[in-house]
Amino acid sequence: MTRSNLALLGGGLVIALLVVVALAPRSSGDPDGLERVAEDEGFAEQAAEAPFRLLPDYSVPGVGDGAASTILAGAIGVIAVTALTLLAARWLRLRSRRSGGRGETSPPGVR
Repeated sequence: MTRSNLALLGGGLVIALLVVVALAPRSSGDPDGLERVAEDEGFAEQAAEAPFRLLPDYSVPGVGDGAASTILAGAIGVIAVTALTLLAARWLRLRSRRSGGRGETSPPGVR
């Protein structure tokens, strides 16, 4: 990754984190659209619990339910999405190099 790309990535990450800090505490406590429809139509109680809960209700377990917990959950989300995007880009770049830059891959053992 070039210096200019790193600077762009770092700047974007800082901006995203600043947006989280500024807006996360102002997030609505009302249910999201899917939950609201389920409540309005009367089938919300039929919903199954997720098999795991990483950041339940946009909060970090052990931190509490205040603004700090919401900000921390948002920051974790921003960093996780950035990391997954970088990993996907690296994987695609490696895949492209292996295929000779043609955008296609051969089955294992075939050249």
